Amino acid sequence: MKYCPECNQRYDEAWLTFCTADGSLLREELTPPEDPNWDPRVRPTQYDDPSERETQWMPQGPPRAGGWMASGEPAPVAPVVNPWQPPPPPPQPRVNTGPPGIAIASLVVGLAGMVFGLFCFGPVPGVVAIILGIIALRQMKTAPNPTGKGLAIAGIVMGGINLAFFLFWILSFILSLAFG
Repeated sequence: MKYCPECNQRYDEAWLTFCTADGSLLREELTPPEDPNWDPRVRPTQYDDPSERETQWMPQGPPRAGGWMASGEPAPVAPVVNPWQPPPPPPQPRVNTGPPGIAIASLVVGLAGMVFGLFCFGPVPGVVAIILGIIALRQMKTAPNPTGKGLAIAGIVMGGINLAFFLFWILSFILSLAFG
C-alpha cells in the first residue's frame, strides 16, 4: 500500500508512483495507521533490542559547532604525508624532422655563390652562406637530435671558397691594373 505525504490519500495500486490528486511522489506505507492523527514520517521502533539500548544516550540532533568531542579537546588532525600531486604529462614522441632549413639554405646559397657569385652577385652569396651555416651549427648544439651538420659545414666551406675566389679575382684585377 502507498500513500501521498501531502494529502494522506492511500493507493492500493502497486504501479502508481505519483499522487493523482496533487502529483506528489508516493511513499511505501510500511505500518498501517492505528489512529487518524498518524504521521507516516514518524514511526516508533517496533522491537526492543538490547544492543540498541547501549546507543540510546547518543545525541539525536545535528552536531553542534565542534562536533561530538569533549570540550577542551583539540580536533584530531591527520598528518599529511604525501599531498596529492598531478601525474606528470605523458612523454612526447621524438620526431625526426630532417635537417634544419637553415643548413639547407646555407648549402644552396653556397652552391649558388660558387656557380654565379663571381659573375652576378659578387661576395654576397659567400657571406650569406657563411652566416647561415654558423647559425645552423649553433642551433644544432641545443637540438635534441641534430641532423644536417654536414650540410651546414658544406655551406660554410662553399661560402669561404666563394669569398676566396672573389678576393683572388679582386687582387688579380688590382695587380693587372698596377703592372699592366
